[in-house]
This record gives sequence, structure tokens and C-alpha cells, in this order.
Amino acid sequence: MYSFKNVIKKNNFILGLFIISLLFSACSQNTNLSAESNEDDNSKIETVASDNYSEANFATPSKINVKFKLSKSNKYDKTVIEDKKILKELNKIHSEKYYSYQKEEKKDTDNLEYKDVGGNTRYMKVDDTLKKNNYKWIEDGVLSHMPPIGKKMSYGIDISKFNGDIDFNKVKNAGFEFVFIRVVYRGYGKAGNLKVDEMCETNLKKAKEAGLKIGAYVFSQATNEDEAVEEAEKAYEVLKDTKLDLPLVFDAETIKKHIARTDNVTGDTFTKNAIAFCEQAKKYGFTPAIYTNLVWQDYYFDMSKLQNYDIWYADYNKIPQTPYDFKYWQFSEVGIVDGIKGAVDLNVMIE
Repeated sequence: MYSFKNVIKKNNFILGLFIISLLFSACSQNTNLSAESNEDDNSKIETVASDNYSEANFATPSKINVKFKLSKSNKYDKTVIEDKKILKELNKIHSEKYYSYQKEEKKDTDNLEYKDVGGNTRYMKVDDTLKKNNYKWIEDGVLSHMPPIGKKMSYGIDISKFNGDIDFNKVKNAGFEFVFIRVVYRGYGKAGNLKVDEMCETNLKKAKEAGLKIGAYVFSQATNEDEAVEEAEKAYEVLKDTKLDLPLVFDAETIKKHIARTDNVTGDTFTKNAIAFCEQAKKYGFTPAIYTNLVWQDYYFDMSKLQNYDIWYADYNKIPQTPYDFKYWQFSEVGIVDGIKGAVDLNVMIE
């Protein structure tokens, strides 16, 4: 917060107001959050962050030449569990563990305090044996186009058929360097049909031609290890003639607002599924990675068993909440980028 007590003099009041208006305009930012997508195979993990971050006197790194903005129209709307009567008629209990997390939350000064997508305060016991990230962010983090101190950072997007026909040359010219492309998804209905993203072949080809580095992801709804392996095998069928520059990612997510085949899958099974997928991906020559957020790191994944894989971390706060190591950060789902119609997920890669 700036003070102008010694700047604005009584005989220069108009000039002082002018200076204040300029500084306020330069310093203000919009960081709107959006509701999670309601698509059965494209819902993105939600993590709203509220970190107790103390500004430090870091040296200011060089700015990255990238152009994007955040949509103001797609604001977060808290999800409400479906009508219990309907659920009873369907003889199925929707994933209430997602909303209650099945444990009583008690404040502990030794635990990490964070907020989930509903704005609820949670307390995570940090495992000090796991690899931590040492990223030091300036006050506004990535949203001011600054990498963590001492690190290189490049910008990217992640896409699926829902992003439509993309002009990747315009994306490249806007300063973006990489893209994660959905290649396979499993429906969240009882059948759990495994499908190829209808736009993946076009997206892979055009993104490569535009000079973007490409990675791929599979939207998983695997309920066991065999299905997770099947998802990796299907991705290989699609990608076997394509050289990836970045990982093949296992993307397991909780489906909000809908009954899903994974509602009763335990954290232990999710962890085993992630490992099965990643190990199968390695057999095909891919570098595997896992998409996650802090809720999943706290309640679902056993992170001690996932240390051999790159982490693609989702968190829409100005500064990531997780203490654990990650290489990719999805920092917004409401990015507006030249060459793409509508909102798109924004990411950075940190090296």
C-alpha cells in the first residue's frame, strides 16, 4: 500500500490526484476464478488458494514476452450437491467425500493452512521427507509475468476438442511455447467408454507445425490398475507416430455435479492407478507425469509413492500453495489468448 502524505501538498492537490490515479491503474489486477467445467470428460481440477505469503526483497527478474488476459465473465459459482431424493432414487451416493473430505478439520499450527475451491479452510500435514519446491515468487507471482527467482519459465496452454479450431501460429506469436493436448478420455458413466479426442490429431499436427513443444494428457476415469494401463495403451495407439517434447500426463479428477464411476474409488486406488499408468507410459518411451492439486495431494494421492514422476500442479491463486515439488503449473482456466475462441487453461513450465 502506497502513502502520499509527503507528496501531495495543499497547493498541488490536482497534480497529486493525477499521480494517484496513474499508480492505481498500474498496480491493480483482476484475478477472477471460474466455475469448474461441467463437461463429463473435460472437467478441470479446482483449487482456490489463499496462501499467507510474506513479500520479500527479491531481485526483480526479466519479464517474459507473453500476451494473455483473464476472462472477467466466467466467475466461480460454488457447487451444490445434487438433490438427495434424486440420488436416492438412483440408488447411488454421489462423491460426498469430495465435499466433506471424510475427516474433521482441526487447526494445527504445525500444519499447512490452505483453502479449497469452496473457500473452506483446510490444514494439511506436510510430509517433510518428500521433495519440496524452492520457488520464490514476487508478490503477484506468475500473473505479473515473472518467473520464480533463479528459474527459467515458459508459458503454455492445455486444450481439448472443447477449445475448437485453434490458430497455433497466433498462439506462438503471443509468446506461448508449449501445449498439452488431450488425446484420450474415459467417460465418467457406468460404461466408462474409452475414446480418442476428436481434435487431437489436428491439434498435434498444427501445434507441431507452428513450432510449439507438445505434450499430451489422458483424462482418466479408471477404477482400477487394469483400466489405467488400458488408458496408457490407448494413448500409445494415438501417439506412436508422434514425438512428444513433454510428458504424457495421467489426469484423474473428481466429477462435480454428476454421479461418476470413480465416486467410490479410494485414494489408495487412485495412487495405484497413477503408478500403473505412468509405468506403462515409460514402457512406450514416454516421460510420464501426474496432474494434481493440493486437495488431491492432501486427501487422495499418496505423494510418497509418486516421487519418480513429474507433477503438473493446478492452483488458481497468484502464488501456488503446495510445498511439494512440481514442474508445470496450471494457474488459470479463464485465459484469453489470440488464436483461441473462448477461455483456455494457462500454464507455465519451470526449469
